[in-house]
Amino acid sequence: MKKWLISTGRYLRSRYVLFLLGAWLVFLMEFLSRSSAKDAVQWTYHHIPAFLANMVLLTGLLMLFTAIFGRTRWAYWTVFAIAFLLSLISGIKMKILGVPLLPTDFVLTSETEDMTQYLQNIMKPKTLIGIAVYVASSFGLLYFIPEMVRKIRGKERIAFVAAAAIFIAFVYYQPKAMMQGVFGIEEKPWNQKDNILSNGLMLSTLLNLNHMNVSKVAGYDENAITAIVNRASDPVQAGQTDVKPNIIVVLSEAFWDPTVIPNLSFSKDPIPGFHQLSEKFSSGWLLSPQYGGGTANVEYEVLTGNSMRFMPPGSTPYNQYMTRQVDSLASIASRQGYNTVSINPFHNWFFNSKTVYKNMGFSKFISQEFFDQKFEGPYLADDEAANLIIKESKASSGPDMIFTNTMENHFHFWPGKFKENTFKISGVDGQAKGFLETLSQGINGADRMLLKLVDHFSQTNEPTILVFFGDHLPSLGDDYKGFIDAKYISGTDDPDFLTKMYRTPLLIWNNYLPEGREDLYMSPSFLGPYILEKAQLKGTYYTDYLKELYKKIPVIPPQDYYAKMNIKAEDLKDYEKLQYDIMFGEQHGYAEIKDKILSPNFTLGLGTMDITSVTPVDPAAAPGHDMKVEIAGHNFPELSTVVVNGKTVKSTYDCHEKLLATIPAELNKAGTPLEIKIHVIDSKDTVIAETPAFKLER
Repeated sequence: MKKWLISTGRYLRSRYVLFLLGAWLVFLMEFLSRSSAKDAVQWTYHHIPAFLANMVLLTGLLMLFTAIFGRTRWAYWTVFAIAFLLSLISGIKMKILGVPLLPTDFVLTSETEDMTQYLQNIMKPKTLIGIAVYVASSFGLLYFIPEMVRKIRGKERIAFVAAAAIFIAFVYYQPKAMMQGVFGIEEKPWNQKDNILSNGLMLSTLLNLNHMNVSKVAGYDENAITAIVNRASDPVQAGQTDVKPNIIVVLSEAFWDPTVIPNLSFSKDPIPGFHQLSEKFSSGWLLSPQYGGGTANVEYEVLTGNSMRFMPPGSTPYNQYMTRQVDSLASIASRQGYNTVSINPFHNWFFNSKTVYKNMGFSKFISQEFFDQKFEGPYLADDEAANLIIKESKASSGPDMIFTNTMENHFHFWPGKFKENTFKISGVDGQAKGFLETLSQGINGADRMLLKLVDHFSQTNEPTILVFFGDHLPSLGDDYKGFIDAKYISGTDDPDFLTKMYRTPLLIWNNYLPEGREDLYMSPSFLGPYILEKAQLKGTYYTDYLKELYKKIPVIPPQDYYAKMNIKAEDLKDYEKLQYDIMFGEQHGYAEIKDKILSPNFTLGLGTMDITSVTPVDPAAAPGHDMKVEIAGHNFPELSTVVVNGKTVKSTYDCHEKLLATIPAELNKAGTPLEIKIHVIDSKDTVIAETPAFKLER
């Protein structure tokens, strides 16, 4: 027994360094995710159980890789690389958007390309020095501690795998009651920033895996849905009037009103049109589920009536869950004779837009590849989005439901974003001043777009409702710095943080209803039902239910605000069941509309593209020489590509009905027919639209 104890002691003494390395890796992750060594140390001192849980997880991971490689040093640097990348990205995301890296972020594939712009000004000297010190210390631990085990072999590798599995399983499968009651670790999935700051990045990430899949809602079945539907359906249906107004919905990127910040003076009002219209027409605020980004989630709420409050933390439904038909404002309007169009001045693949809009029942989607390429700053101009709205409305003979995103005011807000800045702000200095002046220029473009649409529809004889709102507040520097420096908030502990940092402006204008305005404050998921009621259009069981719920609970905040806002969780259970049925269940509520959601003629682009004629500019051009041709047809976008016999040739855009192209000599041969097509190619080199082939005999 004595010999066994001695040998065991010697073994453990030569292996304890693995736990030391695990603790050291925890410190790395917390240092980078918090962007502060001081905060990492303070967290360790005040949250010892959480620190130990993180250490057990990272030690387990270290043992697993040690078993795989058989070498401790190789294992350490592998885990170091993983921890470094995860925590650095989480720290960047926390600074810019106020939320950490989440497991659901790993499903965002294409969208990560857009996040690269966030990397500027992140790796500051203090951070780089800290990383260098950490790496040097790691070398000291690995190469100069005598007890450090260098290699493991045979049965010990198997034992390490078993130990790693036990360590990770012990933390992951720990009952919540025991975790909170015994260890004092409380999971906060509804507030991911607090979750990370309290429990540490590694532990929170592991626990968040539980929320990757949506569990069946308690009490969900066909009978429960039928009962709610029967209670919700409005016996007195709307739609008694013959008027079917155009419904124009504009989600204005990062549109906000900086004039609400006290003590700031503006050289001129950045959004005078919005302010003037708000005095006469219904207006107010939306409580957005997002800050600084995540436009698709706000759009998801507005179009479907679903709430992000019932979705997994950090999820993006457009990317993860919109794989089936989902009734929306578009499909509801379409069933009542509306032409339904979505306009988005960004890539067709971004947030899976092309598939999502089709599944929502839109009949047409115009993405940035089909825009006239007019830019304000790095993004397509809001004015061009307005032009497309007007063009689409004019082109249809019946009422239109047009949903539009904008991009001109998209992040970033560094000075110099626009060619010139015509706004000056006093009452704030430094970086915040530059941010706010750039923001003012961006929202002024949005305001001009609003006025252009109001001016156009004021002069038409078509009744029109125009809904204009911001999706989220702009991100003005790391850790809300711009807002703090402008003294708008005191910090994340500001007692009014939610209302100040998550409320976005809302305006509902019309050209035909009696004058009168209403002060509005609602969650985006209630906006669709409100619009339908305003337009006196027939809704569905779901919009009828939401319309009534809105009267009782107009705003749905994060769960930790329920008590403060006198909201009872049980009052939202039916809402959660209906949403689950739509997104993940059997869609029992869709019984009467299941085959009436999708548009049978969904089009990506301006419309059907075709070539009607190809005419040589110089009819006498001889075979074997370059030949210039004029290509006539329909719906050619500015980014059209001319393809002749499978090869791309030089071309010039003239208008939507005409292109000029040069067919090179090697293709212009006597007796060889020319097969000509027009392609539209996106940033991923995918052909997303093309004309039928046009044959030109030579």
